[in-house]
Amino acid sequence: MVTSRHLVALLLASAMAIPAAGSAGEDSPLSVLSADGRRVTLDELRAGRDATVLVFWSAGCPCVRRYQGRVDALLDTYPADRVRVVALVSNAGESLADDLKTAVERGVRVPIYRDEGGRVARAVGARSTPTVVVLDRKGEVRFLGWLDNERLPGVDGREPWLEEALAGVLAGRNDFKRKTPTYGCVITRSLSEPQTSPCCSTEK
Repeated sequence: MVTSRHLVALLLASAMAIPAAGSAGEDSPLSVLSADGRRVTLDELRAGRDATVLVFWSAGCPCVRRYQGRVDALLDTYPADRVRVVALVSNAGESLADDLKTAVERGVRVPIYRDEGGRVARAVGARSTPTVVVLDRKGEVRFLGWLDNERLPGVDGREPWLEEALAGVLAGRNDFKRKTPTYGCVITRSLSEPQTSPCCSTEK
């Protein structure tokens, strides 16, 4: 349920500009590592799709686990030839092999990639897990936020943020929230970087 505090955060967030996916500030193209060790560019991931959903993932984040069923359901909701859904592990110190093992144990269906150095997270402005980003066919960031405001299934007042964003992108519309409040566990891009907020806190 959305509280007054959440509404204020939403208004503030919606007024902020969303960065372009290519604004990493480094010369090499943005890329990720696949489960079999291949380097895949972000352009390759989104090739031929009208929308690409990046879900920032961490095996140790309880919010990621809470939302996993809803993330996996995206694979059944949207046609694969129009929408690609992938999970990105951006935390420093997290092993892709360990995360893949955990994903298999949990029955996670969304493919998981390693975002080395958190470059993709930095480029699109993702700071916590499980933040969701939607890229359009041109690679522009069209949405940054959470799937919805429903911390637990069945709570009244659900706002389907991601669904509305994808519907808009697929229909060529702009009548949806571009940025929403996010919660979750802070993405640590360096092992020497201190945690700045507790897990599952609100991110302004």
